[in-house]
Amino acid sequence: MVGVTLKSLLAAWVTIVFGTSALIFIFAPVDLKLFNSNPLINFLQSVWELGDAIGPIVKIALILIFGILTGIFKNTLNISALQVYSKSAVIGVISVLLVLLFLPVEYSRGFGIGLTDHRLHPNFLPLYLLGAILGGIAYAYTFLRLSRKGTVSN
Repeated sequence: MVGVTLKSLLAAWVTIVFGTSALIFIFAPVDLKLFNSNPLINFLQSVWELGDAIGPIVKIALILIFGILTGIFKNTLNISALQVYSKSAVIGVISVLLVLLFLPVEYSRGFGIGLTDHRLHPNFLPLYLLGAILGGIAYAYTFLRLSRKGTVSN
């Protein structure tokens, strides 16, 4: 079950980091370099650049907090799939909010205050929260799917 959890945490982390980057690219007023005249290639490159610009401490803090909260609230016996999705989305939101609110500015490169000079910038906060919800959903989906498959060779 450890392998299932680790794979699920990876899915959550990738979604939180790069999903939020995609949301910022699409919806936020960020000046980005045009990488290619092809809109799809430009989108993918820009999302990668935004995600890559997020400092390693931010990325580690996000997944550590998410993992710890998931471990604390892991009681999933007799819980419906909807409850697993809901709980995971809430854990994602709490994780992102804790990083946004408490990670020192010098470690927040490319994220929150490190990107906007504000901890909870009103134009970016909804995007961070939506990315966190999507990360929670990715975690729950991966966890439930791998658990049902009986993936024991983790």
